[in-house]
Amino acid sequence: MKAMMLWEPERMEMVDLELRPLRRGEVLLKVEACSICGSDLEGYHGWHPKMTYPRVMGHEAASTVVEVGPGVVDLSVGDRVAGGEALPCGKCARCREGHTDECLTPLGPGFTAHGAYAEYFIGMAKRCTRIPDGISFAEAAVAQPAAIARHAVVTRAAIQPGELVLIQGCGPIGLSAMMLAKLQGARVISTDIVDYRCGMARALGADHVYNAHRDNVYDEIMSLTLGKGVDKVIEVVGGAQDETLPQAVQCVKRGGLVAVVGSFAENRATLPVVDFKFNEKTVLGSQSMPEGYGPIFDLVLAGKLDLMRLVSHRLPLEMAEHGLKLMDAKAENVMKVVIEPWREESHRL
Repeated sequence: MKAMMLWEPERMEMVDLELRPLRRGEVLLKVEACSICGSDLEGYHGWHPKMTYPRVMGHEAASTVVEVGPGVVDLSVGDRVAGGEALPCGKCARCREGHTDECLTPLGPGFTAHGAYAEYFIGMAKRCTRIPDGISFAEAAVAQPAAIARHAVVTRAAIQPGELVLIQGCGPIGLSAMMLAKLQGARVISTDIVDYRCGMARALGADHVYNAHRDNVYDEIMSLTLGKGVDKVIEVVGGAQDETLPQAVQCVKRGGLVAVVGSFAENRATLPVVDFKFNEKTVLGSQSMPEGYGPIFDLVLAGKLDLMRLVSHRLPLEMAEHGLKLMDAKAENVMKVVIEPWREESHRL
């Protein structure tokens, strides 16, 4: 099969790879769409702590099952599926006993195992979710970051009707969080430092939008709330900056809550501890999508969530590195880039 191999940071090329035989619980997946994640960009630059080299990246995948391995009974050839991550390590006690589907230290496709910037990839059947009729492969790929946003909005922050919520970051997860918070009945303030992303937040329904490097977000929020602050904040920026978490704590009301979704480059961040402690504010983390794809698929099928509004570029496999560079430079008003290995030409939406 053809695959885009990242040999080392910032050195990627198309290669031909042989597919190994399937192990117990695995399926061979024909990649129909794989959206590029911000963590892929970190891996491309060598910043991601879990990235190993050489590596075929890609984990936000939607695929067709083309072969099932031993012990797979819930999936059949031809099934349309999303996900499939977490491969057996082959070394732990359960793997050595032949129970690879119960691996104690699973590998992550795109980081510690080969992923979906390829024509095919191997996934775990129990980590695949069938894609309902009426949902395209591109939508199913983008459903993964939307599901991460939903976990933060619905489960961790438990946003309620009538609340005023600040969402920091207008990338795909931040915009998904904004739309999902609106569906919960909240009013939303969105912030970013890139104008076209701010414009996208307005177009998708944010009630107030500020450029955090041009507007005084704290002053605007205090004016809007008569000095009270917002009810809740969802931080969806992360990276190497140390601006958003202090601002989040300052802008949330007494007794308010901050949910941190962004992945930070270092294991530290500044916390305004006097404000945090004396005003009994809560800061908690939000990670991954334990509720799965189902709730997002339901919203898409009900016509309540349009994931394709987030997709700006659809590219063939050989242009995967170009997609990463677009995201890096924030060029061409890029939002979500979807790699479609069987596509013959690029398409900018």
